[in-house]
Amino acid sequence: MAKITNVFSTNLQALRKKKGVTQEQLALYLGVSPQAVSKWENGSYPEGDLLPKISEYFEVSISYLYGQETEKKSFEQTVLDELYTIHEKENEKSGSLHKEYFDKLLDIAWSGQIACWKNNKYYYKRGIPEEGVRTASVVSDDAGFGYFNLNLEKQYYALVREPEDGFSSHLKLSEGLRGFFRGLGEPGVLEILFFLLSMQTFEAVSVSTLSEITGMDVDKVQLIMDRMTAGDKGGRVIQCVKVVKTDGVEKAYSIEPSGIVPFITLLLSTESLMNPPYGYTMQVGNRDKAWFDREKVIEMIKEVRNGRV
Repeated sequence: MAKITNVFSTNLQALRKKKGVTQEQLALYLGVSPQAVSKWENGSYPEGDLLPKISEYFEVSISYLYGQETEKKSFEQTVLDELYTIHEKENEKSGSLHKEYFDKLLDIAWSGQIACWKNNKYYYKRGIPEEGVRTASVVSDDAGFGYFNLNLEKQYYALVREPEDGFSSHLKLSEGLRGFFRGLGEPGVLEILFFLLSMQTFEAVSVSTLSEITGMDVDKVQLIMDRMTAGDKGGRVIQCVKVVKTDGVEKAYSIEPSGIVPFITLLLSTESLMNPPYGYTMQVGNRDKAWFDREKVIEMIKEVRNGRV
């Protein structure tokens, strides 16, 4: 006997397989026999009072079961599908992401930024200024903040969800933090870091070469590299490798790809602080509380003064 197919049976079978359940498991949930489910998937229909339960089980509408509307996707899945389409198209060119992918990510980020403006109900493209013009979009709220640098030559977006116990519980006045910024300001450090950033992931450089490039004494360069690769403070940004030679072992240094991303973000943010925007395309200020808890800050300062940090 030929199998009878219809939209309902096709959709039911597809939903069941997508959910990863058997006909027996679906039958148990609905309170029917497995034979009944099998008949539905082969062309028959269930009793009308079972349709709401089937719809609820698969998280689709009854209209979808009968092919009258498409399956409702989550917001995240819709975004994922959109990005996957771009990714697949770009992978035909090479194995990496391209400009179109990051442009789409910025579009998604921008939609979130302008949605914070409660009176705005429509999406509009961000006004990217021409080269040399500095502008940004800032959203500040009690739950966090968003910063969108709209400069044509260096667009970036930062979204920060404030911890439940506040920023001041996680950002400490420590000697490590002070030493980090002090170290960056030491002559030669930024020159070395910038040169390391010019290398590819499979490249490494010796202290003698860094000395030649920066014009600093070899011992001074070695001291800087030892400090930047000591423990966890720099070891996640700068990698030290040992090059085996016939007369011994020589150290060489390279960039750790994942660890360097926060550092580049820091450089971009610092540049924005040094050269603030001329104006703001959109600025939403819904924050009423202070950024740091005053009592916690005072306690941190006391700890520093008493030498406990």
